[in-house]
Amino acid sequence: MNFYKTALTRGTMGNIKFLIIIVLLIIFSSCESIINSLAFYPDTDYNVKSENLPSYIEPFMLSTSDGIKLESLYFHHIKRSPKIVIYFHGNAGNLYSRIGEASVIYNMGYDIIISGYRGYGRSTGEPSENGIYIDGRTVLDYVTTALNYKPGMIYIYGRSIGTTVAVEISQNIPFGGVILITPFTSARDLIKEKYPDIFAGIGGNHFQSINKIVNLKSAVLVIHGTDDEIIPYDLGVKLYEAYPGTKRFISITGGSHNDLEFINPVLYWGSVKSFIEGK
Repeated sequence: MNFYKTALTRGTMGNIKFLIIIVLLIIFSSCESIINSLAFYPDTDYNVKSENLPSYIEPFMLSTSDGIKLESLYFHHIKRSPKIVIYFHGNAGNLYSRIGEASVIYNMGYDIIISGYRGYGRSTGEPSENGIYIDGRTVLDYVTTALNYKPGMIYIYGRSIGTTVAVEISQNIPFGGVILITPFTSARDLIKEKYPDIFAGIGGNHFQSINKIVNLKSAVLVIHGTDDEIIPYDLGVKLYEAYPGTKRFISITGGSHNDLEFINPVLYWGSVKSFIEGK
């Protein structure tokens, strides 16, 4: 009986040690595949045929520097607007599920491009952190070269994981402004907020907006909901406080991650409009 208990105890302890080793290997390897599986939820099924889009929305494909075919949507007025918005969306769905949101900005009188991401919609490839940064720069290059917009006339609009792209590509460029909706500081901070501290190492050095935001050269608008269940409000505040430049923070009381423009549309869209107008 004592031998049985000893063997059982040793077996249990062995299993626990094995699990601890596996967890530690995952943590300290900062495995990119784990981060990608946590970060990206692409939708390749929901697409709209070009003939079914309003005439002012033009789907187009770009080629990235690493050979990806990148789909984006260009909302343009008959006479192009003096300012343009580049929109980087969140980690789920694809660019077609953002048409309604982008249309509001279009109806303010601005042209807008929704940037696709690799592996989303009709774009080729698989999403990754570095990959979506390349995608963001590809769309920005298109706006500055093919469309000939100067940086001061460009407004970068990022939402959720799209804020990491917005911050990445906005470093050291004096844009008209940068709009960050429900941003976060880093993958490590976000994991620490949602899981036991032992798992924070999985975040490694990924999505380090907190280290990059000091390099921005533009006015920054941050909008966050107090009841955000995906990206805690405190992380948006922390990122905002880290920026030393001209900035504005809009708090949506009771707003969660995906409903800010519905909880308080006047405050949300009014803040975006006045920011782009430079008021």
